[in-house]
Amino acid sequence: MNPTETLVPPARAAGAARVLRLARLDLLLLWRNRTALFGVVGLPAFFAVMLLVSNGNGHTSGGIDAVLWTATGDVAFFLVPAVFMNLLNVFTARREELTLKRLRGGPLTDAQILGGSILSATLLYLAQAAVIVVIIATELGGGLPADPLLMGVGMLAGAAVFALLGMAVSGLTPTAELAQLTVLPVLLVSMAASGFMIPLEGLPEGWQRAAQLTPLTPVVEIVRTAYLGRDYTVTGDHAELGALETWATCLPALAVLAAWIGLSLWAARRWFRWEPRHG
Repeated sequence: MNPTETLVPPARAAGAARVLRLARLDLLLLWRNRTALFGVVGLPAFFAVMLLVSNGNGHTSGGIDAVLWTATGDVAFFLVPAVFMNLLNVFTARREELTLKRLRGGPLTDAQILGGSILSATLLYLAQAAVIVVIIATELGGGLPADPLLMGVGMLAGAAVFALLGMAVSGLTPTAELAQLTVLPVLLVSMAASGFMIPLEGLPEGWQRAAQLTPLTPVVEIVRTAYLGRDYTVTGDHAELGALETWATCLPALAVLAAWIGLSLWAARRWFRWEPRHG
């Protein structure tokens, strides 16, 4: 008997292979869809180019170079186009084209159908984030992340939140054309209330607390704090942190993310649709 067969049951291995094939197919279809490609890849590419163009302008944000502030925020913000916008468009279009219904009639399980798309979107996001990390380390003088494990936990938890939100909102979106409108509330809140580009320190305390409860803000807090090794939570004092202190400082943000995972999972189960609306 092949030793690997005792470690990975054949059914589980076959399921994982199906998910990987679906993920690869999703990436291929995205490449062929120029309109979707512009939103999912073009927007992050524009932000990356702007980092290079703005480097060295001498401006500061939150006590550090403004470009470094924005770059660490970009690592979190790319969840919106790469995961949320991407999956909302994919699930809405495939539902209306009856593709989801046909896939359900085959050998694939629901988890495999959804997992392939979520995996492709997450891998795309991680690739985009890796580009920003390279820019930070080589061009912006920010070095490598101080706590890559915590940073990775925050990024993957954020990917889970925005994947589930994409599923939920797709169920509320009547057509693929209207998906360009239904993404706007999440996109605008993420840009205005997360602090990924502009610090939230100048806001009244109540507004700061409210901003910390939005889905992207805890990811920004975790990524920036873990990357720079300083307290860059919304109400933080930017003090240098040790390894355990970094995790302790980010516990509230991790708790908010855990709550968003639960809330978005409930919303996805309630609103996600496999078939088009009738009537």
